[in-house]
Amino acid sequence: MKSHPASRQLELDPGESLFFHSKAGSALISTAGTLLVTGAPRWLGEQLVCNSTVLESGQAHTLDQDGWITVTAQHGGAVCVVAQKGRPWPWAALVSACVAVFGRYRSAKPV
Repeated sequence: MKSHPASRQLELDPGESLFFHSKAGSALISTAGTLLVTGAPRWLGEQLVCNSTVLESGQAHTLDQDGWITVTAQHGGAVCVVAQKGRPWPWAALVSACVAVFGRYRSAKPV
């Protein structure tokens, strides 16, 4: 069965802000109202910078890095957050392949 990314619908009152942690690759979709999305802070030289994006109703934004995100609705609004699935441990495929190969040798019988 194919798994789908987890999503959640959040409604914001006028002037309300939502602060949450999200993974890179997650999508924010404005379903109502105008939203201001402020990304995770990062260093640019010796200065701290936060990227901001304005989303009108129906627009989407994909997060380019993990971190704490702020979504603010000036006049009320709603956002759908589609979370990116966590990446599997990079060595998991290698470990499972080794187990399969060595398991085959372990079950071999002498001729």
